[in-house]
Amino acid sequence: MRKTLDRKEDFSVPIFHTFPEFLEGIARLYGPRPALSWFTRRKEEKTLSYKELTDKVSALRNMLLEKKLPTGSHIALIGENTADWIITALAVISCGYVAVYVDTEQSDESIRDMVRRSDCRLLFLSGTFLPICLPLLQDGQVSGMILMGSKTTEAGVEMLEDLYAAGAQKEVSAFPQTDPSQTAEIVFTSGTTSQSKMVLLSQGAIMQNICDTGTYVRLYERVFCSLPFYHAYGFNTAVLNSFLRGCHLYINGDLKTTMRDLQLSSPDSMLTVPLMLEAIHNQLWLGVEKAGKAESLKKLIQAASVCKKFHLPANFKTFDALREKICGSLRLIICGGAHLSKEIAEEFELLGIQVLQGYGITECCPLISVNCNYDNKLGSVGRPLPTVELRIEEGEVWARGPSVMQGYYNNPEETAQALTSDGWFKTGDLGYLDKDGFLFLTGRKKNLIVFKNGKKVSPEKLEELISSIPMVKEVLVTGTANGVFADDVKLTASIYPDPQRTEGLSSYEILEHLQHEVDKINNTLPTYQQIQLVNIREKEFNKTGTKKIKRHGN
Repeated sequence: MRKTLDRKEDFSVPIFHTFPEFLEGIARLYGPRPALSWFTRRKEEKTLSYKELTDKVSALRNMLLEKKLPTGSHIALIGENTADWIITALAVISCGYVAVYVDTEQSDESIRDMVRRSDCRLLFLSGTFLPICLPLLQDGQVSGMILMGSKTTEAGVEMLEDLYAAGAQKEVSAFPQTDPSQTAEIVFTSGTTSQSKMVLLSQGAIMQNICDTGTYVRLYERVFCSLPFYHAYGFNTAVLNSFLRGCHLYINGDLKTTMRDLQLSSPDSMLTVPLMLEAIHNQLWLGVEKAGKAESLKKLIQAASVCKKFHLPANFKTFDALREKICGSLRLIICGGAHLSKEIAEEFELLGIQVLQGYGITECCPLISVNCNYDNKLGSVGRPLPTVELRIEEGEVWARGPSVMQGYYNNPEETAQALTSDGWFKTGDLGYLDKDGFLFLTGRKKNLIVFKNGKKVSPEKLEELISSIPMVKEVLVTGTANGVFADDVKLTASIYPDPQRTEGLSSYEILEHLQHEVDKINNTLPTYQQIQLVNIREKEFNKTGTKKIKRHGN
């Protein structure tokens, strides 16, 4: 029988203020437990216990301290999700250095530019990025490189495996004195419209954020994460929170093997983005449609929804079979990074998988609010964390608390614009708080489409409606110029159709079907909110690290 979590259970977590405290704590509390697992190309499972993990961190820390870098030196991490990436980040920060997380999905020159802009002295990188970054070493722009997971004969490039071995032979050095106010991370914002900014996050802010999160969300024993670690959601929220709870974390660093590793790890908890949930949901319905059972499932879902509304049991064997086939043992999903359809969340809940949606932004370490295991309001992004204050200023969400960033590196102008003198961070997101204190997001301030009559439209709301059309895989709503003036625009929906659902159809048939479905949506909307143009795309949109569509550059 499935065990559920309610407000009677203990949601307390150990409290830490710095990374050295955190590492000493998890080693003491969870030593022999499995901490971290991953799968090789041959599907072999590799595992490190908490003791083995923290021993490797200690060994690497010993060797880093021998380099005598000044406290606060910037050290870049450039590579795929691996155990080495995690160990390196923990070692770097616990030495009192600043870990710089480089977005590896950028162009070669952008990656080099991130290293230059963040003033890194040392690089840890995987073999994939060695040719891209070697010019930085050869030109003297960085003082050294350490290769993760590979071997090389390149001059001036050390190998991480050698450092592990050498560091393990030395007497374990004491953790350097660190202070909660010390900068721990520089994380690049995953901006959808402009050059990414470099966010400064302190040790105390990150620790406060994960400890706060733990009081709202209780992960089950086995956790799966394929979120990029260079993003605060991937490393701070997923990795550090899993370790805080003593969970067994399974990681994936290759998009091609994500679904394979999800099945192999048999997790009961997963942290992900809406795009992943939408893909799983789509596969579920495709299978049902091919089996000719779509209509019967829709009726079953309607019946289950009615039962739930009146607090009646709705234990249908069909749901159990579908859940086991599509999601295995999964029973808890934490979802963030973008908007998730309430209808999709409801269907997962009916299948017996709880979906907790949260809201975060890099500048807040990143979590601002999240739904609880025992108090979940679908459609919302939950209540603010215990130490986070929220206020709504002219529709914009402002946040204040100990998890807010120190500022943007080398960018006092942007910092002054984002932070008020009394510590409020302007998120740029639009939303409101309901009477129960749950936060609802309605769009992004800079994405608002303004018409010449003064009316405003949030494209995200229209995108949610259009995304409910089964044939739509991705959609972006914009205001297309319709005259001389900037505010004379037509609402345009650019749609990338689902290839699996359009197989065998001509472009005309696809457009005709989509236009018919959009017209039905238009009939439910005020005239100024109606879509006037529908464009069909032949390829997916470019996306950020958290799989949000980039609104420019597509």
